[in-house]
Amino acid sequence: MADKKNGSNGNEMKELALAARKEFEAKNFSACMDKLKSLSALSQNDTKIQHNMCVCHFHQSGFQHVDNLKKGLKQVCNQVHVDPDNATSVEDTDHAVLFFNHAVILYHHGQYSQAIKILEKLFQVIEPLEDKLALQVLLLLAEACLRTQQPDKALRPLGYIDKQLASSKQSGDKAEQGKESKENENDFISLCEKKKAKIHQLKTKCYLQLKHMRFSKRELKLVMTSSTAGGTGQHPSAALFLKSNFEYERGNYRKAIKLLTGAQQDSDPWQTGESVPVMYYNNLGCIHFYMGKYHLACHYAKKALTENTEAVQALVKKSSQRRTSRPLHTMGFSRHYELLYNAGIQLLHAGRPLAAFDCLIETVQVYSMNPRLWLRLAECCIAANKGTPGPESVAKGIPDTNKRGIVKSVLGSGQHRKVVLSPGVSEKKYSNDMKSAAIPVASLEFGSLCLCNALSLLPSKVALPTDISPPSSAPSETSESPESSGTSSSGSKSPLVGTVPAPPGPPLKSHEVLNLRCSVLACSAYVSLVLGDYVITLQHTKDLLAIPGLTGSLKFLAHMYTAEALVHLNRISDAMQHLLVDNAQEVSVIYPATPEPEKDKDKQEKGDNAAGDGNDSQETQGSRVKQCHPSSVDMAKAMVFINLASSLALRSEWDKARKCLIKACSMLPAHEMPQQALFLAIYLELQTGNVPLALQMIKKQQMIPYLKAGDTPWNISHNSTNVVGGPANVAQPPWDNSPWRT
Repeated sequence: MADKKNGSNGNEMKELALAARKEFEAKNFSACMDKLKSLSALSQNDTKIQHNMCVCHFHQSGFQHVDNLKKGLKQVCNQVHVDPDNATSVEDTDHAVLFFNHAVILYHHGQYSQAIKILEKLFQVIEPLEDKLALQVLLLLAEACLRTQQPDKALRPLGYIDKQLASSKQSGDKAEQGKESKENENDFISLCEKKKAKIHQLKTKCYLQLKHMRFSKRELKLVMTSSTAGGTGQHPSAALFLKSNFEYERGNYRKAIKLLTGAQQDSDPWQTGESVPVMYYNNLGCIHFYMGKYHLACHYAKKALTENTEAVQALVKKSSQRRTSRPLHTMGFSRHYELLYNAGIQLLHAGRPLAAFDCLIETVQVYSMNPRLWLRLAECCIAANKGTPGPESVAKGIPDTNKRGIVKSVLGSGQHRKVVLSPGVSEKKYSNDMKSAAIPVASLEFGSLCLCNALSLLPSKVALPTDISPPSSAPSETSESPESSGTSSSGSKSPLVGTVPAPPGPPLKSHEVLNLRCSVLACSAYVSLVLGDYVITLQHTKDLLAIPGLTGSLKFLAHMYTAEALVHLNRISDAMQHLLVDNAQEVSVIYPATPEPEKDKDKQEKGDNAAGDGNDSQETQGSRVKQCHPSSVDMAKAMVFINLASSLALRSEWDKARKCLIKACSMLPAHEMPQQALFLAIYLELQTGNVPLALQMIKKQQMIPYLKAGDTPWNISHNSTNVVGGPANVAQPPWDNSPWRT
């Protein structure tokens, strides 16, 4: 009799379980909860029933009772002795649902790295999982990897789906013989067909992040086709955003803007968990940034921040009105810090370093492990403490201090009349206040601390990959080709590839780490030179010059900074070894030859994509980047000669100093000559006793005899070997101890 009773209970529980699942799939959560309660009465200690009741109650609440869900899942995990965060693997596939639900909670709270760790454990046992759960694990893993800018990892689960689809086609051809194709495989394929648009969107995002434009174009066509399958002819916002991103990567910025304007701007963040206006204005800001319209990019960045704040406030207000918590998919809704990071970069390029500093310093609390962020903060400090405004400020009408004149004041009259010259360059090197350098203000002391943080986050030695090649397989095989090219093949010879995190951007690859380290060392040398830490300057320039394949601009600056530091240490002879004209043969930034993914050939012009040091630029590898200083080889050589003349003046070699100054004047137009050259010319005439000529130059503010002599190179040709091949110095004339730096 007991066996019959147990059998009847088992049948009743099975029927109730099937009915509860049917009600849940039909979204009749109240009826599902009633049947689950009946099941719980029959089997009180069944953890599966308790888990299903937690999930059903969560769906019944409209995904709002997140705390109750977390508490219920934790209780179930404790009963079955499972810890998804610390478990090395999924030992029992019956616990896979617990792992997955915990990963979903982490994902929506923005803890993507923790979610990826759990989902990768499930990916290792993906075969025995139920079809629906397996597909959800694969799609969520791809989404989380894309969130963390790891498209090569995101292609792994998508490649598994492609592999299953390919095998189903082969088994379908043989189905006529025995008609024994597996039902679970067919179920998985049918589920994949329903999620076909989502899969193509994820693959498009992966290829866009990997810059595989040819594969992106193929997948994008499938996305656009599936978006218009309803016959309405209207593309949803997601498809238009993807297509706009594709045109943005190709450099068709105007077309990208046109596509963005066609996206629907009305969305309910309470239902979707994202704000279309925030993405719209942020993308407009990025496009205008790469078009060189930095002020317009800042305008759209500000609108994106405003929209994000208003959307978050609307969510909070709505939840308070309903007296409920926010839904789970809105927990990670805010993009405040990502938008602040973008705004800071745009403000820095727009010539507003103080505003950029305020934006970037706030993102440090979230992205403190990003070495590029610390470099940008240091650049803000450097730009804010420059003696002269940048080209953007000059364009706005802010006067350049070098153009204000060289006469500071006039004292006395008649034969007792004295002319007081302006210092020419800023004499202030150190902060007068006693504040700590760790206080986050836009000072050079804090900039030095930021550069130290950046150096500590970068590896000292970087091995460049040599065997990375773009994938050339068919679209069905691309899920494995980019992955193998970005992880396995390159990882064997370059273990540092992709190991340096730089959120919110992608991880830094080896050649990016090398470029970033060069920029950090150059900035560190400059800051320490201004602060008077000349020994530290020599150490930074030594490390910079030791890097193989150093770009011409950074090599030139390293030699100039080294020479200046040596002059201040009274080692003029050593400084002369660094001030040779041969060090000014190449001053443009050229990215080192690095493996580049295959890109779609496009004849559209790239526009003005000039970046500060090229670290954030998405230009083609190997392209030249426009620099503010020095702008040409002639200007660099002229500066070497001016610094050489200044050095010779310190050694009282007046004739050689004059010839070097004449040589510099022959290389640059009169309006491009720096003010320090005029000071040096006046000083030379005063030292040689030619006071009337010095007064004439002061009155007209022109290097009168030097400019005229510069038009006739034969004046110095007979002694050019002694001047060109000779050493140089970067110090100012003796009355101004402040060095003139490049």
